[in-house]
Amino acid sequence: MDPRADAAALVADRYPEARWALLAGSVLDPGSRTAGSDLDIVVCVPDDAVGHRDALRWRGWPVELFVNTDAGHRWFIAQETARRKPTLVRMIATGVPVAGEADVVGLKAECQTLLDAGPGPASDTALEDARYGVTDLLDDLAYARDGGEADVVRSVLWERVGHLALAAAGRWDGGGKWLLRELRAWDVGYAARWVAARHDDRTMVAVARATLDAAGGPLFEGYLRQAPVVDEIPATSTTPSVVVRRAARAILLDDEGRLVVIKRTVRGRAPYWVTPGGGVEPEDASVEEALHRELFEELGATAKVVRQVFLASGPKDAGIAVHHYFLARVVSMDLALRSGPELQEPTRGTYDVEYVDLRDDDALAGTNLGPASLKAFIWANRGALLAEARMS
Repeated sequence: MDPRADAAALVADRYPEARWALLAGSVLDPGSRTAGSDLDIVVCVPDDAVGHRDALRWRGWPVELFVNTDAGHRWFIAQETARRKPTLVRMIATGVPVAGEADVVGLKAECQTLLDAGPGPASDTALEDARYGVTDLLDDLAYARDGGEADVVRSVLWERVGHLALAAAGRWDGGGKWLLRELRAWDVGYAARWVAARHDDRTMVAVARATLDAAGGPLFEGYLRQAPVVDEIPATSTTPSVVVRRAARAILLDDEGRLVVIKRTVRGRAPYWVTPGGGVEPEDASVEEALHRELFEELGATAKVVRQVFLASGPKDAGIAVHHYFLARVVSMDLALRSGPELQEPTRGTYDVEYVDLRDDDALAGTNLGPASLKAFIWANRGALLAEARMS
């Protein structure tokens, strides 16, 4: 059986329109190949095709297919590398072409560069979460009275320690057999001690404590994570159509055509961005008046409102909350005049003012702006918003 020839034949038969295809995995190495080795095939299809993952048998081989457009592959590469697990990156970097060799050279080089560079240091939040988890599991193991529960805790603790070691070392992570492979690629001696700890509690505790110390030490007291802010809750048919709250927000543009946004940094979750604005209060004469008040409180800003351009709603209490979004232009802004009560409460995190250039294709796409429906609206209508604000 020739894995390359069989992979090429499969691609030609099932994906004749493929731009390129790669065969990856241990099947390429006769020394590592086993009777159960499969053909891992990454296929790039035209832009109008639908990506998918498929498992099948072909000429006696078990086959796993990873099929997507160029944009789809790049999306998965970004998602996986953000999670520090370069599965697709490795397959593309190390795979051998079985179709369209010239068309995949550039992407293979990009993936090899990513693979060689590594993921970089893990975030403080990720390390704290991992340290807390290992610390808690060590206590569970120490005080376990039920043999079955102790086995489960031991298994989970063992795996978590491996992940923590890689995160603390700034290395790529992995799942299943790739966790051990990544540990061995980083430190063969540590990997051997980690494997030996699997069925020996004394060794397990020693390796776990040493790993914790290298990552910053045990963490229990002082560990705090706030619940995430939910921007959108799916509406249900039982939600009464009664407005129980209104909010006024601005799609606010400065003189350079940049969107003015507020970066929210709250302990325990990734940063996210929102448009300025807030709830309509009983003393506000109108929704638009509430917007002017909120802009001054949050930004020290005055603005010229063009018109309301977007409306969003979601369940709240015994009814729905309605968010009115107005297109507006900055007239003046002095951050020293900010006076919103939320700015005086450290527990609510930080409110940093930032700008997103709507003429930059990547700027808005790379901003975690919420809610998602608003981001989609702005993305689809950037040109119209600039024109309406007379910024085109």
